[in-house]
This record gives sequence, C-alpha cells and structure tokens, in this order.
Amino acid sequence: MRINILILLSFLSSLTAQTQVSGSVSGTWTSTDSPYVLTADIIVLVGDTLTIEPSCLIELGMNHEFRIEGTLYADSSSFYHAGSIFSRGGHVRFNQCQFDYLTEGITFWQGIGLIENCTISNSESTGVSFYGSDSSFIKDSHITNSGNYGIKVSQTDLVVITGNTLTGNSRVDHNHPALFIDSCSPQVIENNIIDNNHGQGVGVWSLTSIAAPVLRGNFIRGNFTGITVVNSPAYILDNVIVANYQEGNFNSGAGIYAGYGSSVGIVMGNYIGGNYYGVSVINGASPNLGDMVNDYPGDDGLNLFDDNTFDGQTWHIWNGTSSPIMAQNNYWLGLDISEVDATLYDNEEGGGEIFFEPIYAAPLPEPPDINDDELVNILDVVVLIEGIIGLGIPDPVTFYLSDINHDFDINISDVTALIDIVVQ
Repeated sequence: MRINILILLSFLSSLTAQTQVSGSVSGTWTSTDSPYVLTADIIVLVGDTLTIEPSCLIELGMNHEFRIEGTLYADSSSFYHAGSIFSRGGHVRFNQCQFDYLTEGITFWQGIGLIENCTISNSESTGVSFYGSDSSFIKDSHITNSGNYGIKVSQTDLVVITGNTLTGNSRVDHNHPALFIDSCSPQVIENNIIDNNHGQGVGVWSLTSIAAPVLRGNFIRGNFTGITVVNSPAYILDNVIVANYQEGNFNSGAGIYAGYGSSVGIVMGNYIGGNYYGVSVINGASPNLGDMVNDYPGDDGLNLFDDNTFDGQTWHIWNGTSSPIMAQNNYWLGLDISEVDATLYDNEEGGGEIFFEPIYAAPLPEPPDINDDELVNILDVVVLIEGIIGLGIPDPVTFYLSDINHDFDINISDVTALIDIVVQ
C-alpha cells in the first residue's frame, strides 16, 4: 500500500507544477502550489510561522532537513521521500498528517511537539523522538515499521502518549523497544496498542536519571518481551500483556521483565497471560506484585496470571534473585491454591521466596459471562460484538472473559465460539 501511495504521489507531481523550496520559509503553503519540493535544507526561524494547509504534499527529498525553530502548523498533509523533520525549541503541531519513508523521522528537541491522528510509517531510524520537550503529546496516531524505536521519550516528564498504535517497529535493531522511556517519568502513557513489534514492546530504562512512568490501560501483545524495566520503579497498572515471545526462543517471552536494584515499581491489576514467562525478575530487581501487609491500596495485586507457559512448563513468576518478592492478592486463573507454588520459580528452585498468599477471595465472573449477569446468552454476544466494533482496549477482566477461544486475541472467532455456546 505504501509503495502504491508513493507511485501515486510521484505521478501527481509529474502532472502539476512544483514549488521548490530552500533556506528560510514562512507564511502559508497551499494545495494549489503543492507539491513543495525541498532542494536543500529549510528552516522556520525563531519568530516566524509556517502554516501548511490541507492536501499539501511535501517531498523532503534525499537527506534534506526540515528544521523548525519558530512555529509550524500542518493539517492533513503528506511528508515523504527520505529527509527528516527536526524541531529545535520550536512550537509544532501536526494534525491528520502522513509521514512516509523519512530517514530520521520526527524529532522534537525541547520546545513543544504536538502530534494527533497522524501516521508515521517506514522511518529508517526512529519514528518520533522527544528530548526535553515540555507540554507535548502524541495521540491517536499510528507508528509502524520504524527501523529503530517507534516512539522515544528522553529527559522529559511532560509528554502524553495516549491512544496510539505501534506495530512492526524495531525492524532494523531488535534491541530497541517500540516505545522507549529513557531517564524520565511521563505520568500519562495509556490506552496504546503495542502489537507485534520486533523487539521489546515497552522499554523503561534509568540511564542518567530515574525513570518512573505510569503505564496504564495499554494492550501489549506479540513482542519479543512485553514491558522491560531496567533500574526503573515504574507503575504498571491495568494493562493487558499477552502472548509476548519469539517462537522457540527461551530468552524471549517475558510479559514483564525487571532487572537491577531500582526496579521496585508496582505491578497491579494487569492481565498477564500467554507469555513464556509472566514476570521475570533478575539482577536485584524487586517489583511489588501485591502487598497486603501495608495499608497502601495502590499496591494490592489483583493481577490475573494465565497460562504463561514455555515448553510445557508454566512460570507465572520467575524470581532469579535472592531477594523475596511480594505477590499477594492475585488471581491464578485455572489453578487451585495448592497448584500455584509449582508455577513460581522461587526459593524451592534456587531463587528468592515469593509470598503469594493470601489469594484474592472475591470471585471473578465465570467466562464467557461477559456482562456478569450470571447468565450466558445473546446479551453476552452483543457485548462482545460491541467491544470489537468499538475498537477500544478492554480492561483486563473483560479481556479475560471475552477471549472465548483462549488465543489471547479478541476477534470474530470469539463471537463465533460464543454463539455456538449460546445455541447449545
């Protein structure tokens, strides 16, 4: 599809007059004068404003840089054909824009960067980078097939990342997460779909300062690992973290992978299922997976562990450290209390002890009773279909109840399976 788009753009360019641009630019770019073709680097200077109106085509060309030090507004326009977009202290807003095959992607260095309802695809390097940017956001956008990171956030706590889809990223460097939080603590990273990337789904690293972001309500599936935290006390809340592994690779497959001593964050209310390992802990990390000893309600477990299995062995939690881990008040789906310990790698196997009792007493609805009315009927089918059509991210319990065929996805096959159950 992307190749066809580029062919179409080139064809349109051949039929219309081109506006060649270089050096300092400002004012308004219109569809009438489109496409705009960079013949050299361009810059929006401090104090200047450039407005790009809808339907404009901007061919960056070769390795030219589109630099913004002033103000740029772009709406419903397409940027394509190599090159890079670099904002150094500028104020930039992209709305409903498309970015294809950029060399260095979009970089915001300080200043303000606002991206909403955009598509950033096939960047040779990182799709979107924020470095020290204040009051910035990327919302409801698609970031696909980046060579390195899909989104990278460094040295700023003031970036909002919500409602985005990241897929196919890290295709060149599999060590790079699709979403990378480096040495900062954004408080709003929520409702993102991070699905089938080549490396980690989310990476949170404290390299130069503490990274303690809040990861809430995200759907993380089909990556090398789900969430990797390195020296990070991240708060991981109400996410669906499923089926993260590379087929047959026992080094992959952790739903949550925590390493090093500062990784003492809270993991609460997540559905962690279908990975090779649910939570893997190494090198002195000690995440809090549920603590009923203290009086703080924000670390009360309530995680749903389900079928985290590799080569016939289920390991819901792997404690490869010598330190104890609190994992009280969780759901161990499909297991009796006597069976839970066999799914925990702890002091009996050579690691630190895992304290998993007491187990949460309040029962969950029995699947496939999706609407929790103690009946399985056509109303559950309606709720399931509405959930699929709505394309929202279900909460962890709803995801568990809706995954009728237990393949860690919610789709039409679950509807078919549920209808069969109702009919019978």
